[in-house]
Amino acid sequence: MVTKNSGIIIGIALFSFVTFSSCGGMFSKGASDSTAIKAAIEKALAADVTEITVDSGGYMMSIPKHLKVATTLNEEASLQYQDIYKELYVIVIDEAKTDFIKTFSDESINEYDDKLTPEKNYRIVQMKSMKEKLTMKAEPTIKKTTINGLDAEIVDFTGSVEGIESDIYYKLAFVEGTKQMYMVMTWTLDSDKNANMEEIDAMIASFKLKK
Repeated sequence: MVTKNSGIIIGIALFSFVTFSSCGGMFSKGASDSTAIKAAIEKALAADVTEITVDSGGYMMSIPKHLKVATTLNEEASLQYQDIYKELYVIVIDEAKTDFIKTFSDESINEYDDKLTPEKNYRIVQMKSMKEKLTMKAEPTIKKTTINGLDAEIVDFTGSVEGIESDIYYKLAFVEGTKQMYMVMTWTLDSDKNANMEEIDAMIASFKLKK
């Protein structure tokens, strides 16, 4: 349940698709050159990642090889990886779609809006919980998208957590699967955002349901 996520922010020690067109003038060349360069970059990136299958959550995700398995980022996460030297972290929370809808449609909670999709409801509920645990520097940006055919929203923002001196950059994907709801949560120090953005976007874009 979403209420399990109360420790996501507090328990962290430090704290869309990959768009190669954002890389300066790299793709200002002809179409054939651009395609070849993009293919070469994608091949190089693929060689440096491991595709992780999470049977319990029914999904797969590609994680850079320099990130190592973690166990203390969030006790409810079905996937946890970190690179403490690059200050780059990722977790995935998943729960049954029917359980989520039933719980937040209950009269005692009544926070589910039937006029919205399950994915949008999930994003609203999760972000409401997150805003109670940290201070956002500005309103988060929200982008409606699809990730490997799945309805999703990408949310990013910079925030601060009590007891941590540095600002933290968060980028999340809220994804609606066939039977599950997913929250892919990545974060890094705000000062390391640009250096880690390519890997953050690539991890999010790699999310897909298990075959």
